[in-house]
Amino acid sequence: MEKKNTEISARVTEMIEFLQETPNSFAKSLGYKRAQTLYDIISGKSAPSYDFFNKVANAEISAQINIKWLITGKGNICNNTDNKEANIATPHTDIIEKLLCTIQEQAEEIGMLRERIKQFEKEKGKSASDVPVSGIANVG
Repeated sequence: MEKKNTEISARVTEMIEFLQETPNSFAKSLGYKRAQTLYDIISGKSAPSYDFFNKVANAEISAQINIKWLITGKGNICNNTDNKEANIATPHTDIIEKLLCTIQEQAEEIGMLRERIKQFEKEKGKSASDVPVSGIANVG
């Protein structure tokens, strides 16, 4: 599997999870008769086509998902535009979407901080084991 396919596959998987969908339900919401196309994208077997991106951009979920992020990986998964027509579901949809975006951003930051902590713990463990033992007094 090519690196680009791996990256886009991960973003498609993340998008499906973010939307709380299954690959089957998501494929059907995009108008695919079978979910095989989506499974091929998720597994990295094939890269998403123009048709796939066009279906995502024209689906109801386009109000939530940042298409630029989906294609390039740049930015946030959430679409931060204030498109009032797309947010018909409830009067609180804007607030919920902003909270979900904030939670997603915080989850990403927590992941990065956990990785830094692991690195610091490795460095700390290495420096403690590098202490020379010959300078320690032998009591007993």
